[in-house]
Amino acid sequence: MNRLEQANRILYDLGLLNELNKYGTPHLIGSAKMNLMAWNDLDIDVENDSMSLDKLYLLTNYILNAFNPTWYEAKEEINEQGNKVWFHGFEFYLDNELWNVDIWFLDKSTIEKAEKYCDDIKAKIKTNDGLKTAIIDIKQELIKRNLYSFDKYTSMDVYNAVLNKGIMNIETFMKIYSKNRE
Repeated sequence: MNRLEQANRILYDLGLLNELNKYGTPHLIGSAKMNLMAWNDLDIDVENDSMSLDKLYLLTNYILNAFNPTWYEAKEEINEQGNKVWFHGFEFYLDNELWNVDIWFLDKSTIEKAEKYCDDIKAKIKTNDGLKTAIIDIKQELIKRNLYSFDKYTSMDVYNAVLNKGIMNIETFMKIYSKNRE
């Protein structure tokens, strides 16, 4: 079973999508939406203007009981635009493999921008399997080197490198991006 099939098990068979529908309109984003999964990571944005701390607690209870996470975080915060947003992040084991799930409750405009970004990347790689392979290979190599995180190299760094700079392997990526990070 590939990563996307496993992600669909989480969403449908384990009921996460059904539960999130109780809180708003969920949108699959990120590497799962683009079929560029390099590791077990699922990103979901939920369109909801009426999220509250009470609903955050209800969803927390569901996640703790349904997934028995090894790590869990839920919070309410103010984003750069001054809007209140909510986050649920957790890690759990599915078939002895660790999965990370990030759920953001955001306004419709923010979600539309994220979806457009994903759709643009998906369109660029649609007819070129070499680009898709390069993206996944570079991401997987960064993961192996423990360099794939918000404070090191991100998916957006990899997408930019491959799609806009023509970088097709980890060696060239590290050479060019290491210089930019100094």
